Amino acid sequence: MNTENKETLYVKVKDMAGNDFVCPLDELGDPKSISDAEFENCVEDVVVGRYAGQMKIVDPAH
Repeated sequence: MNTENKETLYVKVKDMAGNDFVCPLDELGDPKSISDAEFENCVEDVVVGRYAGQMKIVDPAH
């Protein structure tokens, strides 16, 4: 049995209005074109600030 802990990676994205969000990378089909359903798992960038040390945010190209 595999008990490896997989770290969740996050990516910064913008909505159509230009607001910044942080989303789980593995739940996005294309970080450059996000559906409304995918945005449900995202949080506003300003909320993430206090948790930044606990989240690994990567470049969407990775």
